[in-house]
Amino acid sequence: MNRIRRAVATVGVTSALALVAAACAPYDTTTESVIEPVGADASVRGTITYRERIALSPGAVVTVQLRDTSYADAAAVLITEQVISNPGQVPIDFDLRYASDEIDDRNTYSVSAVITEGDGRMAFTNDTAYDVITRGNPRRVDMTLVMVEPPPELAPEGWSPTDPERVEAPVHVTSAEMLWEGTTSSGSDGYLRINFAISREDGCYHIGREDVTRDGNRYDVTVTAFVPAPLPWAQDCSDRDLELDAIVHLGEIASGESLHVTVNNQHDYSFTAP
Repeated sequence: MNRIRRAVATVGVTSALALVAAACAPYDTTTESVIEPVGADASVRGTITYRERIALSPGAVVTVQLRDTSYADAAAVLITEQVISNPGQVPIDFDLRYASDEIDDRNTYSVSAVITEGDGRMAFTNDTAYDVITRGNPRRVDMTLVMVEPPPELAPEGWSPTDPERVEAPVHVTSAEMLWEGTTSSGSDGYLRINFAISREDGCYHIGREDVTRDGNRYDVTVTAFVPAPLPWAQDCSDRDLELDAIVHLGEIASGESLHVTVNNQHDYSFTAP
């Protein structure tokens, strides 16, 4: 089955989203502890954020480290570390100072970050490697962390960190049209183009399924996406400001035949083959 995804138009203006009301003002008691090598004369800078709508408590601690990650079979050597207590809300700035003469251009260096909450929970960490400094990598990185464990008061009964991060859901269909190919006097190949709207926010949309079943001249088409699970801290994806399309092959349709198409059990369309 053919699968096509492409951006075709914007259908709105992206609005700025706050994590929570508490995120509007930082704490006034931010403190830092830095393990900095002697002779530090350079730095890796950047920001730390996450997508979930959860505010950090005043007891949160952010630990950012620069390590030599050149060897998969050996412990990554710590180069420098910055610990930020009471960081306020994301995005959180960091500045890792290091001694440039301790850097080997042949090696690989990576930045990692962990946010630990006041109750001792590892709340967020990175699951993506952020390589820096050598091998053409930058000295500034904007890190997006993933949630490890939510606040206990928000976690639904039975929740565990191994639960799936995404669920399958029907896409938000805006329109549909037929495309005809190889038209002859006997018939045409029919392709249904389904336009649907999503949020352009990173993490709000992953390609799902495209299925079609036929009963005579009636077609049932399903187009889904994998989206954040509907949990209390879920990323807000309600601002559908990007339109995509999916093209589904319905098969050969006889010339002049009328067909009725239902998309996601919600939208009904009728077409006639040329």
